[in-house]
Amino acid sequence: MPTIETNGIQTYYDDYGDGRPIVVLHGATADHQVWAEQLQPLTDDYRVILYDLRGHGKTGGSELDRYTLDTYVDDLAAFIDAIGLSQPVVLGHSLGGMISYRFAAEHPGNLSALITVGARTPEMFSTRERLLKTANDRVLMPLMGNERMLNAVMWAVEKFFGDESTVDVDELQQIREAHGCDTPELPPSERSKILYAVREYSTSSWSWQSSGIPVLMLYGENEPFMEPHADFLETQLEECRTAEIPDASHNAQVDNPEFICARLREFLDDTSEKGEQTVTTLSEQGE
Repeated sequence: MPTIETNGIQTYYDDYGDGRPIVVLHGATADHQVWAEQLQPLTDDYRVILYDLRGHGKTGGSELDRYTLDTYVDDLAAFIDAIGLSQPVVLGHSLGGMISYRFAAEHPGNLSALITVGARTPEMFSTRERLLKTANDRVLMPLMGNERMLNAVMWAVEKFFGDESTVDVDELQQIREAHGCDTPELPPSERSKILYAVREYSTSSWSWQSSGIPVLMLYGENEPFMEPHADFLETQLEECRTAEIPDASHNAQVDNPEFICARLREFLDDTSEKGEQTVTTLSEQGE
């Protein structure tokens, strides 16, 4: 079982392919399996490294009383250093994307490109979005890990907000089974600590300063309120692309992995030379 020590814990990871490295962060209460199979088409040309976040999957929990966004940002920095990577691409989904945004803001010299999927910014752009956040924090998030109950409650929320983002539980389970990596059940104590980090993100604030790092933000066609966040990022970042994933909800890797891989390959191919130039520039700035 491949593990590496990061910030006092043994972090589980999988490592596939060769080439430009891509470090992948999954969403809250998930694990690396839900992305590993979906990104296999990229491993012919890229090195894809997926790890289980603190409190998740085979990495498991820790003695910390709670987790914050900074906890996960520090873990990501430690993981990149421990693996011995130099300015990898960082790809984050949902909570993983939130971590990636903060990581890019605080450690711009430690990555060459940023990709997020289904990851909003901390900003709120409408009253309905604030109401959805309240429903998410107080009703949906505590049900994470109980996917069938979550689906039932999400159906009612979707009807109210006009969303169509129900998780396909059976297909998600098939992806995990195809990957063939059994993980222990998420303990309630760890779920609470993880959800604290998710809630804390909404109170976060930092300067969205352009660092010259290429950014790709993807989001599902059926995810509510994501378009204003995409528009916001495009105004804040010097080199930012956004794209809507057709026929996809929040778990777009389940709904339309082909589109995601195609856009990732296009983005990575286009930014490979620019990424090398950015790394050089950022290194000079840090001296």
